[in-house]
Amino acid sequence: MLKLELKRIFSKKINVFAIGLALILAVIFSGFAVTSNRYVDENGNASTGIMATRKLTDNRRAWKGTLTEDELGKVIEQNKNAMTQSSEEENAIYGTTLQPIDEIRGFIISVLTPDAEYDESVLNQITEENVQEFYDTYHKNMKKMAEEYGKTSVQKKYLEKKYNEIKLPVEYESYSSWDTMIMYVETYSIILAIIVGFICAGIFADDFQTKADAVFFSTKYGRTKAVKTKILAGIATTVMIYCMGIILLSVICFGIMGTSGMNTPYQMYQAYSIYIMSYGQYYLLTVVCGFIASMLAAVVSMLVAAKMHTISVAVCIPFFLYCLLPFIGRALSGYTTLFNLIPTILTNVQASVKVPLIYQIGNCVFRQIPLVMVMYTVMAIALLPFIYKSFRRYGNK
Repeated sequence: MLKLELKRIFSKKINVFAIGLALILAVIFSGFAVTSNRYVDENGNASTGIMATRKLTDNRRAWKGTLTEDELGKVIEQNKNAMTQSSEEENAIYGTTLQPIDEIRGFIISVLTPDAEYDESVLNQITEENVQEFYDTYHKNMKKMAEEYGKTSVQKKYLEKKYNEIKLPVEYESYSSWDTMIMYVETYSIILAIIVGFICAGIFADDFQTKADAVFFSTKYGRTKAVKTKILAGIATTVMIYCMGIILLSVICFGIMGTSGMNTPYQMYQAYSIYIMSYGQYYLLTVVCGFIASMLAAVVSMLVAAKMHTISVAVCIPFFLYCLLPFIGRALSGYTTLFNLIPTILTNVQASVKVPLIYQIGNCVFRQIPLVMVMYTVMAIALLPFIYKSFRRYGNK
């Protein structure tokens, strides 16, 4: 019965077109991703071709390893030397001197400006003594951040505990490919959620559109096993489409750009993030959040279609959740507590991991993203019985 339901889904021309569109967009997004990084060679010539990220990684390979105070001192010295050179060969100086240390420079600035705008001038103000005390300064600023963002003693202790999980000194490897992919996989996951919602809504609306509902409900298992099979088919379809799209996007992009920086801590970019993870784990978190977003879109679309017996309203649900709701949230910025927990967080992980936003229930403290993940996973599962009840009761008085 499941095989028959899946055959109905994947033999429908509009669904085949939607899946084909998803795969074509994966290829298009891959093209954007692999050409989005800019590489400057030793002669000052800039390029953004498909090999730019590989060249960028090779350019920064000399700095791979543990960023001790001595290594950071070399970075600061190299930065100061570059600033004193003639501006006539600015691009060439950048390609040979500044480009290799760009990500490390960003890390130093992020540590020294814990709650301020990115300011490169701090690099020129650092003395040799400051460099040797760099990680001590990092620890002091962690405590300040915990005091500032922790509203209760429990929250402050939680933040301090999280910051203590950061392994110092930091291990560095160029992470350009992962940073690029996280941005594109978030956008692509929104498209997949919309496509999945459209296809899954049709599972429960097709029988009414084709006027076959009387036949369906008059069969032996029409109100029991067949309804469960439709729900299972919707879940299976979501898993297949999401996995196909994300795997295709990942294989193409990482195959071209490489996987350098998979074990580099995210704190290299955002020093005071409370999400203690490597870039590989960060990418996995983004992919899992995108999957939860697609599953929620599929379940809510199926529920609306089962209730209303039409696809027209159901297909708008994913678009509303992940495209319109963020704009509503900005317009109603006064209700920050509510809008910091909306489903949009699942497709905007990149913005959420930067902010040490936490919630407290009793003596338990939760970070924003894990809380949102659990909330909408539970919601998606909890709505499944309502889909079953709504559809099987059709026509009963």
